[in-house]
Amino acid sequence: MPTIQEIHNALLALYGDALRLTPEPIEVLEAAEARLGIELPAALRSYYQLTAHSDLANRAHNRLLAPDRLEIRDGAFLFYVENQGVTFWGVLAEHLDLLDPPVHAAFNEDALEWEEDDESLSRFLLKMAYWQTVNGGLPNIGLGTASHATRQQVEDRWPLLFRDDGYRLSFFGGDGAVVCLFDQEEGSGEIQVATQSAEQLKELGQMLLVDWDLLEGADD
Repeated sequence: MPTIQEIHNALLALYGDALRLTPEPIEVLEAAEARLGIELPAALRSYYQLTAHSDLANRAHNRLLAPDRLEIRDGAFLFYVENQGVTFWGVLAEHLDLLDPPVHAAFNEDALEWEEDDESLSRFLLKMAYWQTVNGGLPNIGLGTASHATRQQVEDRWPLLFRDDGYRLSFFGGDGAVVCLFDQEEGSGEIQVATQSAEQLKELGQMLLVDWDLLEGADD
């Protein structure tokens, strides 16, 4: 399970000099705990004290809820929402006494039916850190279809940063670039890329064997 320092290091590597982290005020966290009648899981409290819900890394795509928006609903503590409100993520009430509890997900329906999404809250937050970058967190993005040859190119050039079997995707990257590869079916799969600079995106677009649907730099 990643530590808060490892998550911080990952954010620094992903965003470089553009990273801006604003800790959530401790009194705001304490007010949320008093309102809900719970103690926040230690892993989440530490994350809020590192980076606020309003920071780009927590709202570029999916959203970490503001402390005053946290809620208990249908047997779980809800703290994260998908960008269109389709999915909620939370911690089951019976797991709230754990320091780094598993995270469950539920579709936004009248009655939430929770299913496990990740083995730990810290690992979920790290996964979302990577996911945010390729969905607007970094300013230069690409989307397309990758082949087996593309995967080999990516694996040869960058180290694996994160693997999630549930979502069937892998993140690779370094030096200001992030590549998200979805597992392939029938020889192809989706690829998303993001970079700190437009020049890096142009380089990736030319180097990788991808059928690109989108290559969009911040200056385009």
